[in-house]
Amino acid sequence: MTEQTDPTMTEAEAAEFHGAMEKAQVYALWEHWDGRYATEPEPPCLWPWESIQPLMQTAVGAMTMDQAAERRVLCLANRDLDENAFAISPHFAINVQILAPGEHAAPHRHSIHALRFVLAGGSTTIVDGKRCPMDPGDMILTPAWTWHEHLHDGTEPAIWVDVLDSPIHRHFDTVGWESGPTNEIPDRIPDTAFHTPGLTPAGETGNDHHSSMFHYPWVSAVEALVAVPAAVDGSRLLRYTDPVTGAAVMNRLDCYLLGLDKGVETIRRRSTANVACVVADGAGTTRVGEETVTWQKNDIFTLPHGNWISHCATSEAKLFMVSDREILRRLDLLHDEVEG
Repeated sequence: MTEQTDPTMTEAEAAEFHGAMEKAQVYALWEHWDGRYATEPEPPCLWPWESIQPLMQTAVGAMTMDQAAERRVLCLANRDLDENAFAISPHFAINVQILAPGEHAAPHRHSIHALRFVLAGGSTTIVDGKRCPMDPGDMILTPAWTWHEHLHDGTEPAIWVDVLDSPIHRHFDTVGWESGPTNEIPDRIPDTAFHTPGLTPAGETGNDHHSSMFHYPWVSAVEALVAVPAAVDGSRLLRYTDPVTGAAVMNRLDCYLLGLDKGVETIRRRSTANVACVVADGAGTTRVGEETVTWQKNDIFTLPHGNWISHCATSEAKLFMVSDREILRRLDLLHDEVEG
C-alpha cells in the first residue's frame, strides 16, 4: 500500500517518523487498513483424479519407500494460500498416498489429527493395536498421539486420501512427532463393539478429543445414507460421529457423506466453515460463488467459506466431505445460512 503520512509533515519528517517506527517494531494502522475487515471469499480449487493418478503411479516406479522416507505422498497445494502452507484450506491439509504390494510404512505417532479416506484398497492400517482394513470408501482415523502404521499384503497398489489438521499446529508451533517402535499402547475396545446402533460397551464414556472407533466401513456408511430421509432438494446428509458421545469424529476434523440424486440442484447454502470434498461416487457440478466446478469419481475440490454453494449431480453421486466446522463451533464462530 502507498504510504500515507500526515500532510503537515515534511518529507524529511515523514522519513524520520517511519524510521523510528521501524526501529520500534511498530507500524501505523492507517497506512495499512482501508476501514474494512471483510474480504471476498476465496475461489474453489479442483484436483482432477485424471491428473493425480498418473503421478502416483510414476512415484511407485520412481522411488522405493526408503527413498520416499516411507511416505510416498503427493501434497495438494492451494495456490491462494501461502506457498509454504502445504494445505488446501487455512485449517487442514490433504495429501494422496500410495502403498505398493508388500510395502510397510513403519509405526509412528504425532500431535496432528489425521484421517484416511480410501480410494483403492487392499491394505491395512494399525491404530493403537487395532487392525483397520482399508477397502475403497472406508474412513480410518489416526487421532493425535495414536501409534499407527500401514502395511499392504494385497496385489494392487493401495491409494488413499490423507486429511490432517497440520496447518493449525504450524500456526501454534505444536507439531510433535515420535517414531516407533511402539510402546505403552493403551487397551482399546475393539471397533466391532460399536457396530450395533444404539448399543455401546457399558462404562465406556468416550473422550472429548476423538472417537472410540477408528474404522468406519464404506458399506455401513452407504447403508446408513440410504436410510436417511431426503431433504426437500433430494439430498441426503450423513455425519460421521463418535458412537459413544455422538460428537464429531475428532475435535478438529468433522466429516460428512452427502448423497445426491441425478439432475436435482441442491438449495444454496453458505457457511463460515471450510470444506473439502472427495468424490466417492458419481459425477456432477458444484456452484461455488460465481464459479462452477465439474467433478467425477476420485476428484478432490474445495468449498471455501463465505461462498454460496449448490450441487447438481449428472449421475447419482456421493461426496465425502471434511471440514473445520467443529473448530468454529467450539469457538462460537460457526454460522450457516440457507437461501430463501
